[in-house]
Amino acid sequence: MNHFISKLHLLQCCLFLALSIVGIQSSWATRCLEGQKATSNFNINSATNTTHTTLVTPIRVTNSNQTAGSLLWQSPVYSTTFTCYDDYSTNNTEQAYLYLDDTAKTLATAFRNTNLILGINYNGTEYPIDSLIENRINTGLTAINKQTNSKTSSANCKLIGRSGNCSDPQTITISYSLYIKSRGSGNNYTSNAQTYQVFQLDGEGGRNANGNFQEKVSNVNVTYIDCITSLNTQNVDLGSYYAYQDTGSILRRTPFTINVTTTGKDCAKYSFVGKFTSNQRYDATTLTASETGMKNVVGIKVFPQGGTQEIPLDTNFDFGSSNGSNLTKSFEAGVLFFSKPTVAGSFSSTLNYEVYFK
Repeated sequence: MNHFISKLHLLQCCLFLALSIVGIQSSWATRCLEGQKATSNFNINSATNTTHTTLVTPIRVTNSNQTAGSLLWQSPVYSTTFTCYDDYSTNNTEQAYLYLDDTAKTLATAFRNTNLILGINYNGTEYPIDSLIENRINTGLTAINKQTNSKTSSANCKLIGRSGNCSDPQTITISYSLYIKSRGSGNNYTSNAQTYQVFQLDGEGGRNANGNFQEKVSNVNVTYIDCITSLNTQNVDLGSYYAYQDTGSILRRTPFTINVTTTGKDCAKYSFVGKFTSNQRYDATTLTASETGMKNVVGIKVFPQGGTQEIPLDTNFDFGSSNGSNLTKSFEAGVLFFSKPTVAGSFSSTLNYEVYFK
């Protein structure tokens, strides 16, 4: 009987030790507030944490852009300045990290079995938020820096309403963008009302219990469209011109069409937009010849059929609607001279075009 009691006590002791180990976690130290370093003393306990929420524009997912890695949406590049303080008086050096998702991994869980992946692009590297374990990005920036002078470290604490010795605050700027890509497999994403935390800015000791800056994303609204488009390229003969003709005005407009084949039950439900681009761009509305002797001498502008206003390059414009199997848009290419040509011969230029759902 006594032997049994001894074993019971040992088990209780081990269980107590195990629970104690689980309860230990890193101490927090870094509190990052938006803006430059404070110029007068303040109480960091009452400082306001800031949050930025990105509203995602509607996403159209078609048969042709569900390939793994296809970019469906991307935010602008955000650049925000923060000053990080040692709000636990540790007087240590810590790096700044982006802690992905929230502690419950709500975002990763919501997208994990879908055909979409949401992530962050930081310093040219993409970080998909797809893990159910803690994941963080080292920004490469110092958040707080150990101060060896006791007078200065004491002043650092007084600045934020603390006592003791505090690290030097550091002002940093974080630049990043968000993206959504196709996973290549998985279920359609159907929820659009949820707001997700993308990351929290913090130090290497973990997420600060007092809070820090958070980037959130909301309004992920996806429409899945059964439609495949096929673009047909063509060459356009712009005709012959004389070197003595006027400069600065359109000499002739040549009609041409762009034909798009559409296949799928949803093709006629949605309108399309298009965009012209060119590697021989001269200005916002003009491309020039590729040949050395004609480059920046000859210009080409594209107009809607019968229109007087040229179509800007690298800018979306209405392309029309499909009849269910075809989509045709008519244009005119206008030729002009910037200056009198000094050589004779043929010239050419390449106009690229994209067509996709509005």
